[in-house]
Amino acid sequence: MKVTDQIFCGLEGGASFSKLVLVKGNGEVLCWVDGPCTNHLLVGKDECQNRISTMIEKAKKEAGIDPKIPLGGLGLSMSGCEREEENRKFEDEFLIRFPNLTRSVSVSSDTVGSVLTASPKGGMVLIAGTGSNALVINPDGTTARCGGWGHLIGDEASAFWISRKAIKIIFDAEDNFDVAPHDITRAKETVLKHFKVQDKSELLSHCYVNFSKSFFAGVCVKLAQVAEEGDPLCRFLFYEAGNALAKHVMALIPKIHHNLLESEGGLPIVCVGSVFKSWELLKDGFHGALDSKLHEFSLLRLKTSSAIGAAFMGAKAVGVKLPLNFSENFYKLHHFKC
Repeated sequence: MKVTDQIFCGLEGGASFSKLVLVKGNGEVLCWVDGPCTNHLLVGKDECQNRISTMIEKAKKEAGIDPKIPLGGLGLSMSGCEREEENRKFEDEFLIRFPNLTRSVSVSSDTVGSVLTASPKGGMVLIAGTGSNALVINPDGTTARCGGWGHLIGDEASAFWISRKAIKIIFDAEDNFDVAPHDITRAKETVLKHFKVQDKSELLSHCYVNFSKSFFAGVCVKLAQVAEEGDPLCRFLFYEAGNALAKHVMALIPKIHHNLLESEGGLPIVCVGSVFKSWELLKDGFHGALDSKLHEFSLLRLKTSSAIGAAFMGAKAVGVKLPLNFSENFYKLHHFKC
């Protein structure tokens, strides 16, 4: 079978939902399929693989492809896949369980798919959603990571971190433990309204007994709205978050290949997560920490699923370079040149 006739598949696998794409060897996108959680740490490895197989079968049916024809390559870019040794084991087990589904399978973390969707030669991904982390992929395939350690140890600049920081400032100010950088009135009103409580002591159940990371982090978007209205404390929170995001980038600069730093537009940084919707609030803190450390960079936001990058990865593993127009997959959020 010619390369142009082969079918390659990519999966963006998340803790909440998954998205799968089928791409022909000539770069033509055949179809998209939505699916459930495919984080093997949450649903178990066997169930995760079963769900992937089911999604592929559904996609083949929608695209009118013979279900007996194996994929030319399968790329899986999934949350929970941070350890390379475990990823290789997942690949081997998948091929044993589904020997006729695909000729090859490549597994990586969800951050890898995000980078490859925008920049096939490599780049950095900076994640600030409910949690946070950063990863750089160099042109020679080497990688380096900063963060991704969860809300108890890290998640700096994430929606959870911003929400927790706001609540901590409120508690400290009212306890006379520390002086708040600005008046806490608007921030406190916003926090209490989000959690539907009358007093800060009632917040403790949401911190411990009935803790939900996503719900806790949900107050961040409301703090952003107050910040956009000009509240000094909420603006301070996002300035600090921008500063923390820059620290992720700074930590990885020594590990970045020279060719990436000298790319057109500077270092490509793919920005993933809802916190970047408040970029104008983050910008000053980000520049304040980073400007003297990085000569030029471009912040990119994806317009499509990172399943595209996963498909590119799956094809690359068997020596095929999918002829995709990567410039269509993102828009430039921000550009800086010293």
